[in-house]
Amino acid sequence: MRRGVFVLFLIAVIRLPAFGQSAFPPITDRDRIIVVAPHPDDEVLGAGGLIQQACAAGAQVHVIYLTSGDHNQIAFKLYKLRLHLSPRQYLGFGAMRQREAAAATSLLGLSREQLIFLGYPDYGTLQLWRDYWDASTPFRSDATQCSAVPYRDDFSFGQPYKPENVVADFVELFRRLRPTRVFVTHPCDTNPDHRAAANFVRLAILEIGQEQPPPQLYYYLVHFGRWPRPYHYHPELDLVPPPQLLNDSTWFSLPLTTGQVARKYAAILLNRTQLTTRQYYLVSFARANELFATIDLLPVPVVPPDTVINWKQAVHTKVIEPGAGESGYQPDAEQMFTDEFSAMELEETAYVRQGDDLIAQVTLRNRLGKRANVHLLLYGYKRGENFATMPKIHINVTPLGSVHLFDDGRRQKTDGVTVTGVDSHLIVRLPLRLLGTEVPDLLFTATRANLGEVAADDTAWHLFSLSGDAGIGQTTEPKPIGAGD
Repeated sequence: MRRGVFVLFLIAVIRLPAFGQSAFPPITDRDRIIVVAPHPDDEVLGAGGLIQQACAAGAQVHVIYLTSGDHNQIAFKLYKLRLHLSPRQYLGFGAMRQREAAAATSLLGLSREQLIFLGYPDYGTLQLWRDYWDASTPFRSDATQCSAVPYRDDFSFGQPYKPENVVADFVELFRRLRPTRVFVTHPCDTNPDHRAAANFVRLAILEIGQEQPPPQLYYYLVHFGRWPRPYHYHPELDLVPPPQLLNDSTWFSLPLTTGQVARKYAAILLNRTQLTTRQYYLVSFARANELFATIDLLPVPVVPPDTVINWKQAVHTKVIEPGAGESGYQPDAEQMFTDEFSAMELEETAYVRQGDDLIAQVTLRNRLGKRANVHLLLYGYKRGENFATMPKIHINVTPLGSVHLFDDGRRQKTDGVTVTGVDSHLIVRLPLRLLGTEVPDLLFTATRANLGEVAADDTAWHLFSLSGDAGIGQTTEPKPIGAGD
């Protein structure tokens, strides 16, 4: 047995995982690890200890950065003590954050050649995922004013800001590096770029699934309300998963040595541009362990025709965190929302299949406010088809009960789509044919509630199976359910 593997095994034996967590599977020299970081510093916060242990075990390790973090306006303005910054200055900060990432990860054992920067738009990748598939015009960053990757040394230099290019880059890198394990931010992370990263990585793994063995996918968490508590540097304490996420994920605890925690702490401090507003928060990730989750791919249950639906048997998507759906860089952003927003909070969305229809039940904590709209987003995935050109269905239910249907932003007829209001529930029924000429294998879905133009609540993007044959994670065949189940 190699010395590095023995050390990792010894650590796991000495420090047992806390309740609700399992011991992390040991890393070996056969592993090929990819850590996907939405921004420079996320790789250190979520996986700084893992990177150290993987290097010690002789595994191949690479970090892929989705963005260069060039839109963090509050941190940049405080760092420069200026109220206004030019697009060129934002680009300069993106380059600075890349240099900070290189310095921080070198402490963890990585060389610059092991870092891959894609350079897609910071604070824009979730909008890319949601609104720009098969679009004629690329997304444009309001900070850098760029609509293509501007950093000359980046892997994706010159690529227009389109979601197809993001997926293509991940697919190419996964083909080259053939990872055995991929680590990316959790789908329930409240930062928009973090959620987008999870979606793009899941899609890329699906795309390579027919060519090579898919890697084991793990998720790490950075933003989730006021987690992790307590703030500040507490190397003697363990990270514990948020209670809200215990039932939706299988959590693994990776114990760290005191030396690994100290190096992780030092690496966090090398991301100097990020310390001006939230050092107390960032250093709270230098703990005695790191947490990683796996998520099973659940099938959407089938309900026999003319059967009363038992919604307890459906698959569910829960709201991410009340008021924090678009919190971005501000961990306390949920405090910004007023009572008017809380009057329309989403609770969850549940899904079943019945005949040729998909049925969704959107549950609200309270009755909708005057200007509230509920948006149901449904993106089907079919093997062998171009995901970019498949329908991207947005169903908008207005406060007056009218229904608007959009595909890739284009208004469509609502034939076959019905919405029924029952107490605090909206029951949306739609033909599966709207999701593609054939029933998709999988379904990416999320729900949003808007007050005017402002997103007040949203669920995480979930991936469900419509066929029972997943190709990513674990799944089982959809089972018929009825009122008595």
